[in-house]
Amino acid sequence: MTSLPISLPDGFSPSIKAGDQVTSGQIIATRILNNDEIINIPKLLGIKRSHVKNVLKKSPGDLVKQGDIIAQKKSLLGTKSVALRSRVSGTILRYERDSGNLVIKTGASVNSDKENVISPVDGKAVLCNNNEIVLETNKEGIIGSKSVGGKGEGEVLVLLADDPYYLNTQTIGKIVVGESLTQEMLLKAIGIGVMGMIGTKVNDEDIELIQEKKFDMPILEITKESREQLIEWSGKKVFLDAESKSIVFLQL
Repeated sequence: MTSLPISLPDGFSPSIKAGDQVTSGQIIATRILNNDEIINIPKLLGIKRSHVKNVLKKSPGDLVKQGDIIAQKKSLLGTKSVALRSRVSGTILRYERDSGNLVIKTGASVNSDKENVISPVDGKAVLCNNNEIVLETNKEGIIGSKSVGGKGEGEVLVLLADDPYYLNTQTIGKIVVGESLTQEMLLKAIGIGVMGMIGTKVNDEDIELIQEKKFDMPILEITKESREQLIEWSGKKVFLDAESKSIVFLQL
């Protein structure tokens, strides 16, 4: 059995409970869309709540436009920084010190639209809360060491060499496995529509860049042993979740 942790973004609530059996494609969490954008600053920047006041660039009452920097963290040496940009336009409503949430009122009309999190596998829920759902499944899986991005699902395609040249039309919609993933490779993969990138080496500077640009393509660093497992799985489907650093083999 494999334990698959699925991280829930802010505002999502489980629609299942611990002990429930779930099937692939089933809705397991839901968020009601409203006219407030909630952004957890310490979680997204990887800092303590007590340090948020040092990185915030906007205050309650300030107007923001989509793409404006709302918080910015400098590296330890002060030579680089990670900027957190607003995905919406609106007004800063409040900063919640207890939770670390910055709330932006967008002025969008309130409606009953929903966003859902879908289970990628058949299994049993062993943990359910507003932060995470853990599914126990018969599917095999791999846990990586560091990651950035969102979620992706597709067939495994192993690159012949770590060269952007090999990222072509055949890799579109695939989960691509290489070794040392360069910045040029990652940006090209995002640009052409690769569903995810996995390698044995991803530079921290490149992860910071992808995080700063808010690209959603999942990128994961794994061990050489795990890469050998994926090579054997070439041509079959996997589910890749950067938040939980997990890969799940979907086909028997």
